[in-house]
Amino acid sequence: MKNAVSRKLTTIAFGSLLIVLMAMPAAFAAKLATVDIPVRPDLYSVTPEPLAPAQCAQCHAGQFGSLKDNGGRHSFECQGCHKAFHAYNPKKGNYEELMPKCSSCHTAIHGPANKDCSACHTNPHTPRKVAMTNRLTNTCPTCHAKPKADLVQFPSKHSLLGCAKCHTSHGFKPSCAMCHKPHYQGQEYTTCTKCHSVHKPKKVTYPENEPARTCGSCHTKIYAKWQATPSKHAKVLCAQCHHDKHGYIPRCAECHKQVHPAGIMAKFPKCLECHLDVHELPGMGTKTKK
Repeated sequence: MKNAVSRKLTTIAFGSLLIVLMAMPAAFAAKLATVDIPVRPDLYSVTPEPLAPAQCAQCHAGQFGSLKDNGGRHSFECQGCHKAFHAYNPKKGNYEELMPKCSSCHTAIHGPANKDCSACHTNPHTPRKVAMTNRLTNTCPTCHAKPKADLVQFPSKHSLLGCAKCHTSHGFKPSCAMCHKPHYQGQEYTTCTKCHSVHKPKKVTYPENEPARTCGSCHTKIYAKWQATPSKHAKVLCAQCHHDKHGYIPRCAECHKQVHPAGIMAKFPKCLECHLDVHELPGMGTKTKK
């Protein structure tokens, strides 16, 4: 009798324990599920279209803005460079692995010594917006050989300057007004390069119709005398006589043929023996120095 009761109690205890154990997962699940979200497998039953750049921009607004303003030839779909999205894991440290490599599209266009693209192209979303870093300025002649050659062959104050002094960013063309004053009040700085090549500024050339007051900014005395002369030379611009290059001294015979009888020409073959000042004809005064 006693054994039967004992076996019955053991059976009841074991059954109770089994019920408790079976109920535990449901109890824990009830505690973990703090919200009731309906399951919607239909939401994942389609194949999504690749994101358009404007959709990427909803999170990556800075990159989108950079491409919009200065993207250059990088203005294409994001997937053209980025093959994996939201795959960065700080525990794995896989940032470099995920980032696109320039070599996947570009060759070594700046030579084998310049393969560290990001040293100059710091932002791949603005590929043509390049800061003038030391890394860049030390290799300018690699691509821009002629400007360097001109600066060496035709020394000037420009030859003493580093490229970054004028070109504050790659491709930037400065205004002469950054350093220089005009030859005369009201002169447009866009006219400077008609006479001065920026990398050989002392090698001056000019068009035939260059205003005389440009020359007069340096040759002040001659310009004043030319303005006051009653001769036909007052109607002739400086560049029409002093053509081809700065400092050229013309011969009278280029315009004037035999203007005196042969006897006088034979006795006085050199025009300037009588016409002492070509800027004040027909005056016979003292020569004016520059």
